[in-house]
Amino acid sequence: MSSLGIIFPDQLSENNLVYEHLKPGDDLLLYEPIETFYKHNHHKQKLVFLLASMRNFKAFISPRFNIIHEKIKPKQTSYIASYLKELLLKKDYEEIFVTKPGDYETLSELMFFAQSHGKLLHILEDTKFISNADDFKSWSDGKKSLVQEFYYRWLRKKHSILMEGDKPISGKWNLDKENRAGISKLKEIPPKRKKNETDSITFDLMVEVEEVFPKSYGDLENFNWVVTHKDAKKNLKYFLDKYLFNYGTFQDAINKDDPFLYHSLLSPYLNNGLLDPMDCINECEKRFNDTKLNIPLNSVEGFVRQILGWREFIRGVYWQNIPEYKDLNFWSHKKKLNSNWYEGNTGIPPLDEAIKESLQYGYTHHINRLMIISNLMNLCRVSPHNIYEWFTEMYVDAHDWVMVPNVYGMGTYADGGIFSTKPYICGSSYMLRMSNHKKGEWCDVVDGLYWKFIEDNLHFFQKNPRLSLMPKALEKLNKDKKKIIFKKAEEFIKHNTA
Repeated sequence: MSSLGIIFPDQLSENNLVYEHLKPGDDLLLYEPIETFYKHNHHKQKLVFLLASMRNFKAFISPRFNIIHEKIKPKQTSYIASYLKELLLKKDYEEIFVTKPGDYETLSELMFFAQSHGKLLHILEDTKFISNADDFKSWSDGKKSLVQEFYYRWLRKKHSILMEGDKPISGKWNLDKENRAGISKLKEIPPKRKKNETDSITFDLMVEVEEVFPKSYGDLENFNWVVTHKDAKKNLKYFLDKYLFNYGTFQDAINKDDPFLYHSLLSPYLNNGLLDPMDCINECEKRFNDTKLNIPLNSVEGFVRQILGWREFIRGVYWQNIPEYKDLNFWSHKKKLNSNWYEGNTGIPPLDEAIKESLQYGYTHHINRLMIISNLMNLCRVSPHNIYEWFTEMYVDAHDWVMVPNVYGMGTYADGGIFSTKPYICGSSYMLRMSNHKKGEWCDVVDGLYWKFIEDNLHFFQKNPRLSLMPKALEKLNKDKKKIIFKKAEEFIKHNTA
């Protein structure tokens, strides 16, 4: 009797635990046609990146395993459970080993299959994360609310990261206040991003993806992602050498002429396993400890917080609240996005620019995602599920475990505050302060959406101590001005939603 191992396109860690449990001659299934690829119109760059990474990964796997490689094909109508059923007709496996999938649906499908076919299924920890479900449960048990900052501190202590004994370096756990400079503070042009070489596997997949997924969004013209562990590590080094110094200061800035600024662009590699999160943190700490480099602490801590803090926390929140999470709709929003949100034709320059960046690169940084795109979708009363679908489809680094909490929680407050103490909404003043977009008629539209949302949810804002200033500011708003901007907001919603 032999065993079967399964690896999905986002499980490419060098130390994937599946290898440890297989014997020489066991079968190892590389399974490409996951259901989400066909259920959603994922960005073409995302599909090419994930699949090219997996096909390159095939050469990395030890020859002691018998590789079964199931590739994408057009009009796929059945997925992993059906495929495993067919496989069992050819060979009877004693045990099945799989890394915990990044989405609840796939995990449920595998568990149901194993149970209905009397197979022993081993769900192994995902080594592309630092913490695990037990860590999160151990920390969260008994807590009335989940606060990322405290989980971050807990993990900092546990793994002794940026610590001096039991105290954080500099005496401060979080330097977020030093990471909020607007683009007007930028005095130098960031180094130009290097052009990554595209291998033959990736070129072939570009053609294949166009054929298999003709309705997918985005274009492949600007594809610049690497698809091997070796090259991902080179990109990590390049970021640390060229961009880390100013990363923290301009983390929240928006530059309409430079979509990347000092951002790492490493999240896709972390999220499919080409990079190890602890390796990234250790390499960052090395730079900080090298006094000759004089890397500011706000940049180092900001980078560490994104990986050790937010990334680990968000995954913990996902598994603690799924599947009910996707049914939450605190504001009872029901509107749908129309084609303008997929083309960048809404009429609001910061929004349209962020959408076009997303289409061009399969990427835009977190402030564009949170404070521009999801903020305005939410202010337009778009349903959280529709917003979730848009984000899932649009970004190379988007996976269910990361998108559900970020959209339903932070992006829209559809979860009613499972881990956010307030909804992340803003008017035009914040967008102008953080960006180099010019003031214009669009500001009235954004401000109308903002203030109308507050008026329509007045009781909520009045009873929240952190938000009580907003209703007071609304009262002071000039009545004629209010009438004008509310009308513009209404017209915008009518023009851009269904």
